[in-house]
Amino acid sequence: MSEKEIQKVAAIFQNLGAAKEKAETMASQLIKRAEQLAKQNNSSKLSELQTLLETAICGAQGTLKPDKKGVSE
Repeated sequence: MSEKEIQKVAAIFQNLGAAKEKAETMASQLIKRAEQLAKQNNSSKLSELQTLLETAICGAQGTLKPDKKGVSE
């Protein structure tokens, strides 16, 4: 995980209203989780990061991800 990656993802969280320090912490954790999922699912870190970011953005907006709408268990 590079500092550049963290800053790019942190900018997304800042745009959603997070303070800079918290955004960097969240970005670092999200990238680390994407790396774990990529290893676990034998997929790319980028695709896992995209999925996690979509979930985080929808959560920040108070909506469900498009693939989860209408699904109840």
